[in-house]
Amino acid sequence: MITLTVLAVFFIVFLVIGLSFHLVGGVLKLVLKLAFCLPCAIICGVIGAALCCTLIFIPLGIACFKAVGFLLNPLKLCFI
Repeated sequence: MITLTVLAVFFIVFLVIGLSFHLVGGVLKLVLKLAFCLPCAIICGVIGAALCCTLIFIPLGIACFKAVGFLLNPLKLCFI
């Protein structure tokens, strides 16, 4: 009975530690995305809007807007 109790306590402790690491990883991912990806996306969006104002560089402007979508993708980090 004591062994079962010890195993249950270890299981609960490791479950809480794993959840804590998962939560901290999510917070760090959010901080990195806000610190690096958001400013890059804003700059790329402004450049894309400026390029779309010209007739020749419209395809490059559209590519910049696609890059903004990639940078703001919540499932991926922007620099990996």
